[in-house]
Amino acid sequence: MTQLILLTGFLGTGKTTLMERLLHYYKDSPVGVIVNEFGEINIDARVLENDGIIMRELSNGSIFCSCIKENFIKALIDMSSQNFEYLFIEASGLADPGNMQQILEVIEKYTVHSYHYSGSICILDGEAFLELNNILPAVQNQLTQAGVVLVNKEDLISSAIKAEIQAEVRNANIHAPIYFTSYCDIDINTLVMNLQPSKSASKDSINTPENRPQTYIIKVLPSVTMKELQAFLNFIAPYTYRMKGFVTVGVTNYSVSCVRSHIMIMPWTRDIPSSEIVLISAVGIGLTGAIAKAIKMNAPKSIKL
Repeated sequence: MTQLILLTGFLGTGKTTLMERLLHYYKDSPVGVIVNEFGEINIDARVLENDGIIMRELSNGSIFCSCIKENFIKALIDMSSQNFEYLFIEASGLADPGNMQQILEVIEKYTVHSYHYSGSICILDGEAFLELNNILPAVQNQLTQAGVVLVNKEDLISSAIKAEIQAEVRNANIHAPIYFTSYCDIDINTLVMNLQPSKSASKDSINTPENRPQTYIIKVLPSVTMKELQAFLNFIAPYTYRMKGFVTVGVTNYSVSCVRSHIMIMPWTRDIPSSEIVLISAVGIGLTGAIAKAIKMNAPKSIKL
């Protein structure tokens, strides 16, 4: 029986960082990975690329939404033919996993090796959680359905904020163990052993084609300067939930990761298939005009929508 572990958390909380730690810890065990992105390009899958690991990429929607749920079901059935010890699933940042149990019940009679749902690890952004929890139902539902809660970015918050977060988490979920971390640095064995299926009832996901966020792909030419790139990102950041991708500036490759006003541009030593950045906006925010203005102001010849 394959142990199935789901990773949830809003955009930029640290899901991919935790996935990297899980894959390193279980490097000698047969494991599979499903990585889900809202955008057309699966950036996290590129970060997690690892020889010997069987991975499926599901992009352009939430795996719990009707828009790509059928693809998720097919991937689960297909991967059940592998003799995995663990299957790790990294859900997209605005995923609502309320119907995870329903999905597993649907596929049970079609799987080769059965899945045991160990539960979901919900990763929270310590800096942003108190703000986001009240405005994003998906974040609330991720927390409610969690079997373990990881409050990340502990190094960036005060003791008073930590206490307030702990109270909010416990108010939403009275059963799940709570851990505070920086860079998702935690003993993996402790984390997994304390994981448990949600005590909350299974329910229909709120992810629907109608409320999915807007996503855009920005193409960046090598002629862009670092100053132009930084100016563009700084202008666009307030209009987005998340920006991430890979770019070539001159002859050097970089990874780009932006959460709210926090922008990181780091050297990337591996090849990149294309110089592109995915932008994920809040539902209802008109990002197109802001992108056009930012390009015109900062890099009209080097950045394309």
